[in-house]
Amino acid sequence: MSEKTHKGMLVGGVVATLFLLPGCMNNSKTIQEETINVEIEEAPLTGEVLVSMKGKAVITTDSMADEKERFLNWYPQFRQVLPVMDPKEVDHLILEQVITQKIIDEYIAENKIDQTESYKKDLAAAIENIVRMLNAKHFGENLVVSVSDAEIKEFYEANKDSMPGIIVSQGGISTTGIEFSDESTARAFMTKAKSVPGGFKKAAQDEGLTAQIKDFKLVNAQSIGVDAQLRDKIVGIKTVPAIELFAVDGKFWVVNATSKEEPKYRPYDQLKDRLKQQVEQNKKMELLQEKLNKLREQFKIEINEDYFKPGDMMEEEEEAMPTKSGGIAQVNEKEDEIEKRLA
Repeated sequence: MSEKTHKGMLVGGVVATLFLLPGCMNNSKTIQEETINVEIEEAPLTGEVLVSMKGKAVITTDSMADEKERFLNWYPQFRQVLPVMDPKEVDHLILEQVITQKIIDEYIAENKIDQTESYKKDLAAAIENIVRMLNAKHFGENLVVSVSDAEIKEFYEANKDSMPGIIVSQGGISTTGIEFSDESTARAFMTKAKSVPGGFKKAAQDEGLTAQIKDFKLVNAQSIGVDAQLRDKIVGIKTVPAIELFAVDGKFWVVNATSKEEPKYRPYDQLKDRLKQQVEQNKKMELLQEKLNKLREQFKIEINEDYFKPGDMMEEEEEAMPTKSGGIAQVNEKEDEIEKRLA
């Protein structure tokens, strides 16, 4: 099998899948419009006839070009494949899928499946979802925000440690350590490591503990493979180099922090456009929420909060309320009893 043929099969398979997925293409237009009794005058087909059905042209060179452009607009990533494919081969792959959809459309109409209650129910649900999607889209398009360079820079500084794609290296403190079971032994070793020439490593050699040295490499707040409590204590070391003793879960660690590497980030200028889009989106979301809150007041939205209370809470509140039959009588009896005592 040639590489070209293999690529054609791959593209063809993907195109077929996407064409047959609900909502991927707008080929069921006629059926849906007829079902909901919306009359739209269809433009006459122009161009050379490519496919006819029952003696009537259904696909032409011009309509095929529209189908192809629609598909590529839905899935722009496929434009990258076009340079390595024969254009006629791509057109034919798409054509086959359009034919498939036309056949399905004709079968549905001819057998009046689009007149069944099940179909109408599904169609109504689909239309409702589309209307909601369009309402949300156009509602959001009315929200206009502006973003300054200072806001983008501030966002970069505040989120550079957490946003994917910004941080290149987490940095951290280069650390080794030895675990001891009792504090006195650990403290004695730390004292020796701080005083003996050669430091931590030489002290470990003298005490026969070299094999017990654990190399944590660079330790930072995101490090894994090291106890979280110990990690946080190492990250908290203020001055490096340093030899410190830490108690963790009944064990005692003498750690040797030798150097500190600062985090490395992608330059701000490389990310500015991407960050601007994110800041704009965040501001739009804030503006959207503000607008929705105002509209809630304007449209006088009221929620039956009692409905969402846990069942036991509702029962307690009902028990605490006086009943119609005996509540008032019981209150009157208590008032009479109080008056008698005062008398």
